[in-house]
Amino acid sequence: MNLNYDKASIEIPESWRAKAPIILSAGLIFLVVGMACCFMATSKGGDYTQALKYLTHSYLANFFYVFSFTLGALFFILVQFLTRAGWSSSIRRLAEILMMTIPYLALLFVPILVMLFAGSSALYGWNADPKDMENSVIASKATFFLSKEFFTIRTIAYFTIWILTASWFFRLSRQQDESGDTELSSLRQKWSGPLIMVFALSVSFAAFDWLMSIDADWYSTIFGVYVFSGSMMGFFALMIILCMLLQNAGKVQKLVTVEHFHDMGKFLFGFVMFWSYIAFSQLVLIWYANIPEETFWYQVRLEGGWKAFSYGIILVHFIIPFLFLMSRHIRRSRTLLATGAAWVLFAHWYDMTFLVMPNAGSAEFFPMVGHLLGGVGMLCIFSAIFIQRATGVPLVAMRDPRLPEALSYANPIL
Repeated sequence: MNLNYDKASIEIPESWRAKAPIILSAGLIFLVVGMACCFMATSKGGDYTQALKYLTHSYLANFFYVFSFTLGALFFILVQFLTRAGWSSSIRRLAEILMMTIPYLALLFVPILVMLFAGSSALYGWNADPKDMENSVIASKATFFLSKEFFTIRTIAYFTIWILTASWFFRLSRQQDESGDTELSSLRQKWSGPLIMVFALSVSFAAFDWLMSIDADWYSTIFGVYVFSGSMMGFFALMIILCMLLQNAGKVQKLVTVEHFHDMGKFLFGFVMFWSYIAFSQLVLIWYANIPEETFWYQVRLEGGWKAFSYGIILVHFIIPFLFLMSRHIRRSRTLLATGAAWVLFAHWYDMTFLVMPNAGSAEFFPMVGHLLGGVGMLCIFSAIFIQRATGVPLVAMRDPRLPEALSYANPIL
């Protein structure tokens, strides 16, 4: 089926391309200022140990916040081909561009590896000399599995898996733009199943390594699913806002319809519920067992000024988005849905802060302001990378064989 379209309507807005360097510069400024605020507010009496802990924890939380969008995008692409979905064909290219930011974001993880090889244990306590550790559980893990060398090898393996998978899918998608060969869709469909299993394992182990090992003597087998659910929630929220901004700029007007917004809203609502289910399951099992080796993780988040913040996640991350996104009318209103998505993006940042920052120390105003500024900076850097990656790439895969289905379907009226 040949579709008539204006080529300019499926390209990144020129105004975005012009502002990309400004956005990148602003992001770097926000990031540096935020880190400086964290450092200065916590370096009391010339003791920089606490300041370095805040700095590194804030950097990791904000890094994973934006990186989780790319993991959500990669999974979305895999599952769309696995299920032979047609509805998403007109929005799939945006997800492909999002996942292609992974190679650039991988560079932002390098400072964490540099910190490890510099001998710092500010972020990962297991990076200290095992002989100096009082906790025998951490000491036994740090001798091999949590050694900086093996940690780095695993990190490189994760990024390699994600980059190769994303690059292969994106390359075939761009080839289909030129040739229109339907076999390219069949080939991606064939490999999506095995690659989803590899993806699931890599994301789970990355969550264990990068986030859970901050508390190296604590463990939760459901933690990887917890991180995955938050990543998908953040991805759909970002996709909704991105589609709205593009349409406000005069792009993809007829290619992304109210039905697509409705479906993305349903997925967003669904993953809000799924995250809540996983978070509650993790909490109730640990509470019911009442084993000190498990409960201390929550205890840390109820001390040092974090108690109100931790209880606040119930309101911020579940009650408000649940009640707001429940309505079909809101999910079919572009503006209202984008408002809810913006709140979910904040809630996702809130969750990343909850996972990481309590291990840095007590909750104080100025360090948290610095952490928030760092999050804004990282989001600006991510936005600039996305614009750079989207330049010269059609925003819709116009020769995808399932595109006509995406443009003709409608949600049933209940």
